[in-house]
Amino acid sequence: MSASGFTDLREKLKAMTPHREEPRSAGEKRRRRPPSDAEEEDEEEATARKRERESEARKVKRGITQARVFTAEECARIEAEIDEVVARGERGLYREHTVDRAPLRNKYFFGEGYTYGPRLERRGPGQERLYSKGEVDEIPAWVHELVISRLVARGLIPEGFVDSAVINDYQPGGCIVSHVDPIHIFERPIVSVSFFSDSALCFGCKFQFRPIRVSEPVLCVPVRRGSVTVLSGYAADDITHCIRPQDIKERRAVIILRKTRPNAPRLDTTLLSPSITPPPERRHKLKAKRSHRKADPDAAHRPRVLEMDKEEQRLSHFSRQNRHEDTGSENSWRRVEAASLYKHSHHSHSDEPSRQVKMRRH
Repeated sequence: MSASGFTDLREKLKAMTPHREEPRSAGEKRRRRPPSDAEEEDEEEATARKRERESEARKVKRGITQARVFTAEECARIEAEIDEVVARGERGLYREHTVDRAPLRNKYFFGEGYTYGPRLERRGPGQERLYSKGEVDEIPAWVHELVISRLVARGLIPEGFVDSAVINDYQPGGCIVSHVDPIHIFERPIVSVSFFSDSALCFGCKFQFRPIRVSEPVLCVPVRRGSVTVLSGYAADDITHCIRPQDIKERRAVIILRKTRPNAPRLDTTLLSPSITPPPERRHKLKAKRSHRKADPDAAHRPRVLEMDKEEQRLSHFSRQNRHEDTGSENSWRRVEAASLYKHSHHSHSDEPSRQVKMRRH
């Protein structure tokens, strides 16, 4: 026995650490600390939110019908026609309101087109208006022959249903923010056909910008090349849908087929806000830049200007223009004062090199 009275080192260590618990026997579980009232409330709220989202997702699913309709060969033929639409748009062969351009997404209206509201006196959901008859080009014959007739034959839409066809052409990283197709303009269902690549349609997302962030969707539905997606009921009317930037990894086009309501309101041109039209030479440069722009494969993971920012940019331009008009008289007398100062300096100090006084615009 050692001087300390211990013959086993394990007994000594145990005596030095009396706070240690006895080892649990096999199968014995650690006792769980009972949760506090606040923790129980948080768990209950989280559980309730989860159940609510699951219930909403079931409602959305009931309003979605999907079908694979077009073969790879049929898709290729339709995609060639879409390329021709894009080429005609670049050559300026369509009417003014047929083509609507946005960063990484071009939209082509046929049959019926409508304004989202940025150019209207009053803005926001419910303010959308159809353009006057004849403001956009007619639905191309190939859309009727290759797309609409096939959907009628499959029983997905009735004969004569479609009077509005829109082609959305997305580049990688493009998107369309959460929205509900205007109920006061379009009847239900909403029919879309996907081409070029696979993607996804998300429901119940919220977008934040600069940088762009998208919340978790209530439901995310895959959409395959050559497939048809039909929205009605809750999925069309009671929850928003969107295309997220991360879901467009390759070029994708979708043809949206809808029927306008007989009483849908049309645009009153007297309510249009003044538009900003660049000079002809500037428009030519912008068009050339768009036609030579290459898709960025990493664009889906970086911030970008989106459709909703277009209105903000326009308002910012008007604000700067108004400030310029308000300060026009002030700038005028500043320029006069600068010229006078320059003239005085030039004549009073002829032995010094002349200098130009620059006034900073505030």
